[in-house]
Formats: sequence, C-alpha cells, structure tokens
Amino acid sequence: MATREREFVYRDGRPAAVILNIAEYEELLERAEDLDDLRALRRTRRRPLRFRSLADVLAECSPEDADGFAARNAQPSPQGVRRSSRSRR
Repeated sequence: MATREREFVYRDGRPAAVILNIAEYEELLERAEDLDDLRALRRTRRRPLRFRSLADVLAECSPEDADGFAARNAQPSPQGVRRSSRSRR
C-alpha cells in the first residue's frame, strides 16, 4: 500500500491537525482499539479469579430468566442421543 505524506495543518504557527490517508487512519484506530483491549486484559488478569455455582447465579435471576437460561442450556440425556448408521464403524 502506497502511503502519502502526512499533511499538517497549522494555526498560529503551531500544528493543529494532520491529514492522513484513510487507510492509515483506520489502521491507527484499529491499533488504538487493540491497545485498549490489551490494557483491559492486563487489568482483568491482575484480579483474583472468582467462581460461582450455577445455583447462585440462577438465584440472582428472575424466575423467567432462570427458566430461559435452563431451556437454552439444557443438555440432551445420553439415552436420547442417536447415532446414524454411518458413524458406527
């Protein structure tokens, strides 16, 4: 990618703005977002891990939330799982 020279805008003899190629600008934004993500990750890793039981989490939810959560995350019983004849080798 060919980059063009940056152009500086001056006000009262001092740099006030920079004109960049749009691709360069987007790359700068992406790098800034990545840096924010890394900082957040470092902050998170400094905190001790806390685990809670599913029962505790569900106890904090309303009954409707808990029912929806249970329905979305229900695991089929092993007896209810069928294999096709092709997978039995």
